[in-house]
Amino acid sequence: MARTRARPLRTIRRTQRSDEVRRQIEEAIRRGDFTPGQRLPSERELVEMLGVSRVSVREAMRSLEALGLVRVDHGRGAFVSDRRSGLGEPMARWLDLHRDEVFELLGVRGALDEYAAEQAVVQFDAGKVAAIEEANVAFVEAAEAGSATDVLVSLDIDFHLTIAEAGGNRLLHDLLSDLHSYLAESRYLAFVPPGRPAQSAAEHGAIVDAIRARDARQARDATRRHIAGVAEIVAAGLEQEPKSKRTAG
Repeated sequence: MARTRARPLRTIRRTQRSDEVRRQIEEAIRRGDFTPGQRLPSERELVEMLGVSRVSVREAMRSLEALGLVRVDHGRGAFVSDRRSGLGEPMARWLDLHRDEVFELLGVRGALDEYAAEQAVVQFDAGKVAAIEEANVAFVEAAEAGSATDVLVSLDIDFHLTIAEAGGNRLLHDLLSDLHSYLAESRYLAFVPPGRPAQSAAEHGAIVDAIRARDARQARDATRRHIAGVAEIVAAGLEQEPKSKRTAG
């Protein structure tokens, strides 16, 4: 009897939209479910398979193209790139094109993350705080294990979105979900400096401690310090990487 092949993608049940679409497709590519040169399912097929909107699929494809994992041939579809080419040039090109947007959105993201941490205290729910602690442990373990940057980025996003969800404000969660998805490419830069994953883990821990202690002001302050550090690293990367690419060219 023929074996039924497991589906490489699954329906998205939580509202994580373009970030979750990107993550699922990226994982499927890295697992080899989609091989270099292979055409990915069409936009319509992805909408039906994943249960999301066309906008979410398009945003995810844009992110995957920026990361160099996918090349979009308009009129023909999206194809898995030859991953031996690396991520450097597509990443530099994306950052160069979106420099001003990234600076502005980092500021917006910081303000919303601060508010989310405060609301996690105001709307304190033991079960949801436990979920934050679990997300924090997952990031800490990945940082200590020296996990790949894409894994750290995904776990970092999960940590912050779990805090947003704990506040009980669906609009805030959705806004941050979109922002974190849009800024996914730039946050790769945040884990480039040696020791930065461990530093982020420590800063996450300070946020968790404040939320656990039900100290709203400290939760905001800890989040502000964390985002300020991330923004400083990303800003330095935005200034350096595209310039180095142009000089090399």
